[in-house]
Amino acid sequence: MIYNNTLEHNISYHFPLSDQKGTDHSAINLSLTRQLASRKEPFSSDKLLQIIAQHHQFLSSGGAGGKWKTILLKGLVFGIYDGAEATKGKQASFEHAHILSDSFFNGKALPFSNWCGVFADNLKASGIELSHSLLTDAFLVGADFSQARLCNSDFSRADLRGADFRGADCAGVDFENCDLRGADFRGARLPNARFPGAKLSDAKY
Repeated sequence: MIYNNTLEHNISYHFPLSDQKGTDHSAINLSLTRQLASRKEPFSSDKLLQIIAQHHQFLSSGGAGGKWKTILLKGLVFGIYDGAEATKGKQASFEHAHILSDSFFNGKALPFSNWCGVFADNLKASGIELSHSLLTDAFLVGADFSQARLCNSDFSRADLRGADFRGADCAGVDFENCDLRGADFRGARLPNARFPGAKLSDAKY
Protein backbone atom coordinates (compact mmCIF):
# COMPACT_ATOMS: atom_id res chain seq x y z
CA MET A 1 0.00 0.00 0.00
CA ILE A 2 1.29 3.48 -0.86
CA TYR A 3 0.65 6.36 1.49
CA ASN A 4 -1.10 9.31 -0.11
CA ASN A 5 -3.50 12.01 0.95
CA THR A 6 -6.55 9.74 0.60
CA LEU A 7 -5.19 7.40 3.30
CA GLU A 8 -4.59 9.88 6.08
CA HIS A 9 -7.13 8.12 8.29
CA ASN A 10 -5.04 4.92 8.11
CA ILE A 11 -1.52 6.23 8.35
CA SER A 12 -1.39 6.59 12.13
CA TYR A 13 -2.57 2.99 12.49
CA HIS A 14 0.37 1.70 10.47
CA PHE A 15 2.84 4.33 11.74
CA PRO A 16 1.98 5.09 15.40
CA LEU A 17 1.85 8.75 16.45
CA SER A 18 2.54 9.93 12.90
CA ASP A 19 -0.52 12.17 13.24
CA GLN A 20 1.23 14.10 16.02
CA LYS A 21 3.89 16.77 15.89
CA GLY A 22 7.44 15.86 16.77
CA THR A 23 9.60 17.66 19.30
CA ASP A 24 10.95 21.02 18.16
CA HIS A 25 14.46 20.53 16.80
CA SER A 26 15.10 23.96 15.32
CA ALA A 27 18.25 24.33 17.48
CA ILE A 28 19.86 21.38 15.69
CA ASN A 29 21.84 22.36 12.60
CA LEU A 30 21.31 19.40 10.27
CA SER A 31 22.98 21.18 7.36
CA LEU A 32 26.14 21.64 9.41
CA THR A 33 25.92 18.02 10.59
CA ARG A 34 25.76 16.77 7.01
CA GLN A 35 28.57 19.06 5.89
CA LEU A 36 30.82 17.99 8.76
CA ALA A 37 30.39 14.27 8.12
CA SER A 38 30.34 14.26 4.32
CA ARG A 39 33.63 16.17 4.08
CA LYS A 40 35.54 13.76 6.31
CA GLU A 41 37.87 11.11 4.95
CA PRO A 42 35.78 7.94 4.58
CA PHE A 43 36.64 4.92 6.69
CA SER A 44 38.73 2.31 4.87
CA SER A 45 37.58 -1.32 4.75
CA ASP A 46 40.41 -2.32 7.07
CA LYS A 47 39.44 0.36 9.58
CA LEU A 48 35.80 -0.76 9.53
CA LEU A 49 36.80 -4.37 10.15
CA GLN A 50 38.96 -3.25 13.07
CA ILE A 51 36.10 -1.22 14.56
CA ILE A 52 33.72 -4.19 14.28
CA ALA A 53 36.22 -6.59 15.89
CA GLN A 54 36.86 -4.21 18.78
CA HIS A 55 33.12 -3.73 19.25
CA HIS A 56 32.58 -7.47 19.60
CA GLN A 57 35.20 -7.52 22.36
CA PHE A 58 33.46 -4.54 23.96
CA LEU A 59 30.13 -6.39 23.99
CA SER A 60 31.51 -9.71 25.23
CA SER A 61 33.32 -8.04 28.15
CA GLY A 62 30.34 -6.21 29.62
CA GLY A 63 29.63 -3.35 27.23
CA ALA A 64 26.04 -4.26 26.41
CA GLY A 65 23.02 -3.00 28.32
CA GLY A 66 23.76 0.72 28.55
CA LYS A 67 21.47 3.61 27.63
CA TRP A 68 22.01 6.45 25.19
CA LYS A 69 21.78 10.13 25.99
CA THR A 70 22.41 13.02 23.63
CA ILE A 71 23.82 16.49 24.13
CA LEU A 72 23.59 19.51 21.86
CA LEU A 73 26.71 21.64 21.34
CA LYS A 74 26.72 24.55 18.90
CA GLY A 75 24.00 23.00 16.79
CA LEU A 76 25.53 19.51 16.68
CA VAL A 77 24.22 16.43 18.47
CA PHE A 78 26.59 14.03 20.23
CA GLY A 79 25.86 10.68 21.85
CA ILE A 80 26.77 9.65 25.41
CA TYR A 81 26.60 6.00 26.44
CA ASP A 82 25.79 5.42 30.08
CA GLY A 83 25.29 2.45 32.38
CA ALA A 84 27.62 -0.27 31.11
CA GLU A 85 31.38 -0.73 31.25
CA ALA A 86 33.54 -3.10 29.24
CA THR A 87 36.94 -4.46 30.19
CA LYS A 88 38.11 -5.15 26.64
CA GLY A 89 37.71 -3.74 23.17
CA LYS A 90 36.14 -0.43 22.19
CA GLN A 91 32.58 0.56 21.44
CA ALA A 92 31.93 1.14 17.74
CA SER A 93 31.46 4.82 16.98
CA PHE A 94 30.62 6.20 13.55
CA GLU A 95 29.56 9.53 15.02
CA HIS A 96 29.78 12.29 12.39
CA ALA A 97 31.77 9.88 10.22
CA HIS A 98 31.69 9.26 6.46
CA ILE A 99 30.94 5.73 5.28
CA LEU A 100 31.05 4.93 1.58
CA SER A 101 28.12 3.23 -0.11
CA ASP A 102 30.29 0.25 -1.09
CA SER A 103 31.10 -0.51 2.56
CA PHE A 104 29.27 -3.74 3.33
CA PHE A 105 27.60 -4.08 6.72
CA ASN A 106 25.30 -6.87 5.57
CA GLY A 107 24.73 -9.33 8.42
CA LYS A 108 27.14 -7.59 10.79
CA ALA A 109 26.41 -7.47 14.54
CA LEU A 110 26.75 -3.96 15.98
CA PRO A 111 24.16 -3.54 18.75
CA PHE A 112 24.73 -0.64 21.16
CA SER A 113 26.80 1.27 18.57
CA ASN A 114 26.93 5.00 17.84
CA TRP A 115 25.95 6.30 14.38
CA CYS A 116 24.91 9.78 15.46
CA GLY A 117 25.22 12.22 12.56
CA VAL A 118 26.84 9.68 10.24
CA PHE A 119 26.88 10.32 6.48
CA ALA A 120 26.20 6.92 4.91
CA ASP A 121 23.82 7.32 2.00
CA ASN A 122 22.99 4.02 0.23
CA LEU A 123 24.45 2.04 3.12
CA LYS A 124 24.38 -1.71 2.49
CA ALA A 125 23.22 -3.12 5.81
CA SER A 126 20.76 -5.90 5.01
CA GLY A 127 20.38 -8.21 8.01
CA ILE A 128 22.49 -6.02 10.28
CA GLU A 129 21.99 -6.19 14.06
CA LEU A 130 21.68 -2.62 15.34
CA SER A 131 19.43 -3.02 18.36
CA HIS A 132 19.81 -0.33 21.05
CA SER A 133 21.96 1.81 18.75
CA LEU A 134 22.00 5.58 18.32
CA LEU A 135 21.35 6.81 14.77
CA THR A 136 19.96 10.27 15.44
CA ASP A 137 20.56 12.99 12.84
CA ALA A 138 22.07 10.41 10.45
CA PHE A 139 22.07 10.71 6.66
CA LEU A 140 21.00 7.33 5.34
CA VAL A 141 19.21 8.09 2.09
CA GLY A 142 18.56 4.87 0.18
CA ALA A 143 20.02 2.69 2.95
CA ASP A 144 19.24 -1.03 2.85
CA PHE A 145 18.01 -2.20 6.26
CA SER A 146 15.98 -5.10 4.88
CA GLN A 147 15.74 -8.02 7.33
CA ALA A 148 17.72 -5.97 9.87
CA ARG A 149 17.23 -6.14 13.62
CA LEU A 150 16.81 -2.56 14.82
CA CYS A 151 14.90 -3.03 18.08
CA ASN A 152 14.87 -0.02 20.42
CA SER A 153 17.24 2.02 18.27
CA ASP A 154 16.87 5.78 17.92
CA PHE A 155 16.68 7.22 14.38
CA SER A 156 15.27 10.61 15.43
CA ARG A 157 15.64 13.28 12.71
CA ALA A 158 17.49 10.88 10.38
CA ASP A 159 17.20 11.34 6.62
CA LEU A 160 15.90 7.96 5.49
CA ARG A 161 14.35 8.86 2.15
CA GLY A 162 13.91 5.74 0.05
CA ALA A 163 15.37 3.47 2.74
CA ASP A 164 14.50 -0.23 2.63
CA PHE A 165 13.06 -1.66 5.87
CA ARG A 166 11.36 -4.68 4.29
CA GLY A 167 11.16 -7.53 6.79
CA ALA A 168 13.11 -5.56 9.41
CA ASP A 169 12.40 -5.84 13.12
CA CYS A 170 11.72 -2.24 14.12
CA ALA A 171 10.08 -2.95 17.49
CA GLY A 172 10.47 0.04 19.79
CA VAL A 173 12.35 2.13 17.21
CA ASP A 174 12.10 5.91 17.52
CA PHE A 175 11.51 7.52 14.10
CA GLU A 176 10.55 10.93 15.48
CA ASN A 177 10.95 13.75 12.93
CA CYS A 178 12.55 11.38 10.41
CA ASP A 179 12.31 11.96 6.68
CA LEU A 180 10.88 8.63 5.50
CA ARG A 181 9.47 9.72 2.16
CA GLY A 182 9.49 6.76 -0.20
CA ALA A 183 10.77 4.34 2.46
CA ASP A 184 9.64 0.71 2.21
CA PHE A 185 8.25 -0.91 5.38
CA ARG A 186 6.51 -3.87 3.76
CA GLY A 187 6.76 -6.87 6.08
CA ALA A 188 8.49 -4.87 8.83
CA ARG A 189 7.63 -5.41 12.50
CA LEU A 190 6.63 -2.12 14.14
CA PRO A 191 5.28 -2.84 17.64
CA ASN A 192 5.92 0.13 19.94
CA ALA A 193 7.72 2.03 17.17
CA ARG A 194 6.88 5.74 17.10
CA PHE A 195 6.71 8.25 14.25
CA PRO A 196 5.70 11.70 15.60
CA GLY A 197 6.57 14.41 13.10
CA ALA A 198 7.82 11.89 10.52
CA LYS A 199 7.49 12.64 6.81
CA LEU A 200 5.84 9.57 5.27
CA SER A 201 4.60 10.54 1.84
CA ASP A 202 4.92 7.65 -0.64
CA ALA A 203 6.06 5.28 2.11
CA LYS A 204 5.19 1.66 1.34
CA TYR A 205 3.62 -0.61 3.95
